[in-house]
Amino acid sequence: MKIAIVGAGAAGLMCACMLSTEHNIHVFEKNASAGKKLLVTGNGRCNLTNLVNPYAFLENVPQNSKFLLGSLREFSPKDAVKFFEQLGVPTHVEDDNRVFPSAGKALSVKTAMESFAKARGVNFMFESPVTCIDRASKGFIVSVNGKQELFDAVVIATGGMSFPTTGSTGDGLVIASKFGHSIVPIRPSLCGLQLEKPANLQGASVRCEVQVLNTEFVPVTQKQIGNMLFTKTGVSGPVIYETVSKFKQQSIRGHFLQINFTPSFGMKEFEETFQKLLAENPKKKLVHVVRAFMPLSVADWVIKSAGQCGAKMCGQTTKHERNVLPSFIRSARVPIKDFEDIQFATITRGGVDVHEVNPQTMESKLIPNLFFIGEVLDIDALSGGFNLQIAFSTAVVCARGLL
Repeated sequence: MKIAIVGAGAAGLMCACMLSTEHNIHVFEKNASAGKKLLVTGNGRCNLTNLVNPYAFLENVPQNSKFLLGSLREFSPKDAVKFFEQLGVPTHVEDDNRVFPSAGKALSVKTAMESFAKARGVNFMFESPVTCIDRASKGFIVSVNGKQELFDAVVIATGGMSFPTTGSTGDGLVIASKFGHSIVPIRPSLCGLQLEKPANLQGASVRCEVQVLNTEFVPVTQKQIGNMLFTKTGVSGPVIYETVSKFKQQSIRGHFLQINFTPSFGMKEFEETFQKLLAENPKKKLVHVVRAFMPLSVADWVIKSAGQCGAKMCGQTTKHERNVLPSFIRSARVPIKDFEDIQFATITRGGVDVHEVNPQTMESKLIPNLFFIGEVLDIDALSGGFNLQIAFSTAVVCARGLL
């Protein structure tokens, strides 16, 4: 069988590695080399997978987790670790069951996969963007660099639309739509938030508890605790990524980010501690008391956002001010402008509707011998190695479906 794989990212590389050597396999990649996005995952260290138990794994997949049941059984995180170690990429486990290559470099993963596939006879065609795919009486006509070639089967592994500088520009979604597939609208996931009034605290970091509220201040996400980073346009960091990934709606405009800057305290405990500090430091500026709970720059912003003056002496504060400020520190409500631009997002939410794809083989239910794997599908997970495992597992079941 002559097979075209469109895209040489994590999913495309894994599929190429797993296909039978009896097939004639061509991998078309528009970049000059393979795995461009793979090389930046995990800050260049490549968080390959996560060894939590299967139920916990699926809890980290907020979008279409049930679709993955079969592929994760077929190629589990433990299978992924074994595969890479057989390729000569030893791994080690870090916090939260995250698996990394022992060399600490994503390049070692990309090189091993590409070398293994080439040794099995896979043909890599770089700087070869697929411009068109048409059905033929027997198979598909794939157009690349002005030339046309006939293939028996086509695997779409083009990724989503996040990090477009790595080549993820939605090409696979255009192809899928052309063949009649429904495309779930695209939005960023694992990304920051733009705020209506950015704090101008770029680079400042704080541990906090956050939650998204709707226009009526009703919670629409669960509370999450973690590190939040202030950016030029809003906020980012692990706790924001997780919150955004669990936000179900397509648009977040008009919602509010509720921030608790003292998650390690109970409400009564914090109020008592705060009032005690005010009483014991009447000649200190208010900002210097608040900074006991957060960085100075953040404390100054919090006080101003609460409508108060940080330079005011604690002994000069009114009863109203002493009551309002601790409440604001525990539940600051900040208007959200939008998600961070998708070009800066780690993962894409949306893509090919999984209801139109066979979860046991990744084959289209609409077009025989057309397959979709990886991020082009409407599946996304939290950070921690889950998204790469999804790419690997969907690629493996696709390859085995083509055997």
